[in-house]
Amino acid sequence: MPPREGIERLEETVTILKRMWTEKEFDFEGRYYTLKGNRNEPKPVQPSGPPLLIGGWGNRTLRLVAEHADIWNIPGPPHNQIDYITERSRVLDEHCAAIGRDPSEISRSVQVVISYDTIEATRRQVLELVHAGLDHIVLSLPRGYPQGVAQWLTDEIIKPVRAELPDA
Repeated sequence: MPPREGIERLEETVTILKRMWTEKEFDFEGRYYTLKGNRNEPKPVQPSGPPLLIGGWGNRTLRLVAEHADIWNIPGPPHNQIDYITERSRVLDEHCAAIGRDPSEISRSVQVVISYDTIEATRRQVLELVHAGLDHIVLSLPRGYPQGVAQWLTDEIIKPVRAELPDA
């Protein structure tokens, strides 16, 4: 599927989801999807629906994030470097400005693959991402989990990073 089609399909999907969460019954006629008499019960607890997370980093995806998402997610190191993530975050801010949305309404989420061998480098990456404005850090553990990995993660990454943050 060409990227343009993927974005167009995602945009239709977002429209459908929001209507499912807020309307009793509706019809939808899009380029890719058609629904007649669509119902979704029970409705979500939140009147406007659950928070919507959209992941990606292309310009068209970031425009969609600015228009619809509550949370933006991007893969972090080692897949995308911090300077690239920061630049993409600035592009998201520009899209928000263009449509009159406050960029602080969008939570910024990143997944960081933990390295068991370079703990200090991982801590530094997490701190840099927090300082770059990402407020939801997902710590991904590679397979081959050591014994007591959850406690290790807490002791070696989470507690030392939190100790470095002024508001922790």
